[in-house]
Amino acid sequence: MKVNEIALGSSGFVELRNTGSTATDVGGWTLQACAGRTSRILATIPPNSVLPPGEYFVIVGSAFSGTMPNGLVVNTVDGTGVIARNRYGAHADSIGLSSSSPCSEDGAARPCADSALGRDGDSRDTDHNSIDFTCQIPSPGENNSQPI
Repeated sequence: MKVNEIALGSSGFVELRNTGSTATDVGGWTLQACAGRTSRILATIPPNSVLPPGEYFVIVGSAFSGTMPNGLVVNTVDGTGVIARNRYGAHADSIGLSSSSPCSEDGAARPCADSALGRDGDSRDTDHNSIDFTCQIPSPGENNSQPI
């Protein structure tokens, strides 16, 4: 499971993608928003939420105006990044937009004005946010294939 795409704000979203070869039960997983040097739970995925291989789960802000794919609505997607944790609390993946963010994986991603940050179409993950995430045309619930 990877944090695949993110756009901040009340109209923003966080897209998780099952990059494995089998279905994954993500029920009980949490998404934590980082602010400063701390994190807080942004959303908890409902029990028995099973994601087939290659599929997405999207958490959107309350002012999100796109098509609502499989996911949850929260007040806002804010902070300096997010951490996805499995139901046991173990770190699964994260993206940080600041080197001091507890969400950052070895080099913060560069924020994008008026667009989303996303991985490539294969959801490549080198554990270096600055390499893995680029400015993208927002595509929640769809393949990331249109870098800006």
